[in-house]
Amino acid sequence: MCSSTSSERPSTGDATHGRGRRGFYAIAHRAGNNLHSLEEAIEAGVDAIECDFWHSRGRLVLRHERKLPLLPVLFDRWHLRFALGELSLRDLLREINFRTELFLDIKSATPRAADAVVGLCRDLDAMMPRTQVSSPRWKLLDRIAAAGAGMRLFYSIGDPRAVEPLLRRAAAGDRRPAGTSIRHTLLRPRLVERFHAAGLEVYAWTVNDAARARELLSWRVDGIISDDMAMFDGV
Repeated sequence: MCSSTSSERPSTGDATHGRGRRGFYAIAHRAGNNLHSLEEAIEAGVDAIECDFWHSRGRLVLRHERKLPLLPVLFDRWHLRFALGELSLRDLLREINFRTELFLDIKSATPRAADAVVGLCRDLDAMMPRTQVSSPRWKLLDRIAAAGAGMRLFYSIGDPRAVEPLLRRAAAGDRRPAGTSIRHTLLRPRLVERFHAAGLEVYAWTVNDAARARELLSWRVDGIISDDMAMFDGV
């Protein structure tokens, strides 16, 4: 079973309870979506690489953007790009070879995406490093928790209206989330305190400014998700 706590799994650093070798958990945003970015992130010594997962034609593929049906075109709010071929989790794990940890972000809304993550973790357990899973689709994370997959789950927040529901979930105590991955502009010192008091770790996204990263860390944010690998050492 895929687990972030297995004593038999090779360690990739000193990350414990969300704190990495720098004193915070450094996550390379989108670095698991292509092999070039992956190698850059590993060379930078990040604690984990983020991979964006979509459920496509019965399998999980790695990419940040949505895909046009039947065409090799990916898009998001601001751009289009051509993409011939998509990276699979097996390909990614082969390249990682336990050199870093994984932070999986499920983008698809279908419950099949959660089931596919659980199935892949079972099938590829021998290749999986320590793994954490995030998604703005909380029902998918609930589904993974119910399956007993053993992964630490981070409930993503991009809207301030989701803060109180997550705190209520944590207070309920039934399969409490490990933490939240939250848009950094929503954070304030008091809110970080409230998350910590509820037993939740706080990972802030997407932080590409060193001054902002230092401010967040002064509030005791546990992890920083960034596109800028050099920034991690700068803070």
